[in-house]
Amino acid sequence: MSSNPEIQSIDCTSEDEMKALGAKLLLHSTLSQGVELLHFHHQPAELSKNTSQQHLILINTHVLPNTHVEQVTEGYFQEARMRIEDVIIVPAKTISSACWDKEHSYLALCLDPVILERQAKEIMIEHVELLPQFALQDALLHSLGIALKNELEVSFFGERLYIDSLVTTLTAHLLRHYSARKPIQIITAGLPKTKLKQVLEYIKAHINEELTLVELATIAQVSPNYFATLFKQSTGLAPHQYVIKQRIDTAKELMIAGKVSLAEVAAN
Repeated sequence: MSSNPEIQSIDCTSEDEMKALGAKLLLHSTLSQGVELLHFHHQPAELSKNTSQQHLILINTHVLPNTHVEQVTEGYFQEARMRIEDVIIVPAKTISSACWDKEHSYLALCLDPVILERQAKEIMIEHVELLPQFALQDALLHSLGIALKNELEVSFFGERLYIDSLVTTLTAHLLRHYSARKPIQIITAGLPKTKLKQVLEYIKAHINEELTLVELATIAQVSPNYFATLFKQSTGLAPHQYVIKQRIDTAKELMIAGKVSLAEVAAN
């Protein structure tokens, strides 16, 4: 809790706390350690000074026409007409207040600051400061949020690896564009041939299992953040795309060999 009694500490991952503020929870899932996605429908509200335990990336999904929003962040006042796809970034422990005059729906991506710090250190940044953003139009952030929401709702066929890739892209994008420090660009030619061979053999041996980015990165002995980039440089495909392609190719081979039917492939 905040040491200042006038400033409320809010945990956006708590359904009870958000309900008390006028928000109805539509979806809640843990994407990976320290990263959660929630979908809220929020009534008109006036939030007094508060701080969040997590970095918040808020993405509008449904907004009524002429919805007015005001926000004060660390004493800086801003106002706008809400738009679908607007993004608001509120860093952890940042003092802010807000009010809006119509109900709307939004995604809340909640990141433990430790996760962002960890990724920053992997790309040789000692400390990262996420910067507040208001009524931001960022097509990639919006697309990532919607893709994660859709993946959680359909939840099938290799979703774990795909979700890991989306989360990695999300944190890398935040570091690159909305932090006080910029990551160092590292030019590389991809994974070493021996490591790539080990990863591809592992994928082949476990093609029908749920694979994760951390699992594959461990085999390659690199961080998950680097692994996705190095793997694509080596194969031309993102890890989840490669796995899906291999599953399709395996199914085709089995069908040609007469070992499985089209109905069996569809069932799996």
